Amino acid sequence: MLNKFKNIKPLVIGIGVAGKRHLEAQLNLGIKTGVYTTNPQTAKFLKGQKNVIVFDNLEDGITWSNLVHVCTPDDKHTEYVALALKKRKAVLCEKSFTTNLKDALYLQTMAHKYKSTLIIGQNYRLTPTFVKTKKRVSEGQLGKITQIETTYFHDKTEYQKKYSSENFLYIGGSHAVDLACWVINQPIINVKATSKNELSYQITVTFASGLLGNIILDAGSTQPKNGTDLKVYGEEGKLISHNKLDELLFYKRDKRPESIKLPNNTTLTIATEVKIVDDYLSGKLTSFAPLPGVDEIINTIKVLDTIKKSVS
Repeated sequence: MLNKFKNIKPLVIGIGVAGKRHLEAQLNLGIKTGVYTTNPQTAKFLKGQKNVIVFDNLEDGITWSNLVHVCTPDDKHTEYVALALKKRKAVLCEKSFTTNLKDALYLQTMAHKYKSTLIIGQNYRLTPTFVKTKKRVSEGQLGKITQIETTYFHDKTEYQKKYSSENFLYIGGSHAVDLACWVINQPIINVKATSKNELSYQITVTFASGLLGNIILDAGSTQPKNGTDLKVYGEEGKLISHNKLDELLFYKRDKRPESIKLPNNTTLTIATEVKIVDDYLSGKLTSFAPLPGVDEIINTIKVLDTIKKSVS
């Protein structure tokens, strides 16, 4: 479902942390960008910015645009994505896609019905340390993969200020589950999980090949560092990285560890994400990979739904 546009006319819905970065990325590409926000102070400030069009009416903004960035809180994604799809607009929806399987399947049906492109901003796939890990795994530098571990840690106090605890599994879990599936390049076929509460999960997954993976989600305690760890073990060594350290450690069997410094991911990933989507929609790229489309992300949401049911 490729929408080819001569000119990108983006509308950013929601100007929180992610929305500001999406807006900045579009402006840095020299593209006039629309904005819709329910915050009157933010709207007033942005009206004076060069190349920014602030829409007081959401429907007017969607009608004007051909690409809608949905950067609202996660539990509001479904409402705004659906509005854009009904107008046959291409949509870039920030992670996490939805906070339940029912909404995810509804939006998948809508995207196909209206023949619209729906891309999910799982931009951990663009984090340099994780990109390098996947490349080395794909090239066979670890030999046969024996295990993978991913985590999502968030400080309890900080998390509870921003989010509802009942949605943590989908918000945090989408990062860790999607990352594991992407690095291994296999679907998950079996899940076992335990949970202390709505903010803490221990998960064991089985991939199609029989490979086992461990996933830990925790926003139920004070964390020394927030973010996601990725550890991949193979017969020839192991790769260990954290999304905020910008360093990949490569432990090759019988050799000294190799430390690989990579570009800072904080400012890089969303800018890269936005450029990939713009280039795809304008026909400069034939694919929006490595970002997932709606059909691919549905598999992640199904795994999270299985986890939720198994611990209920």
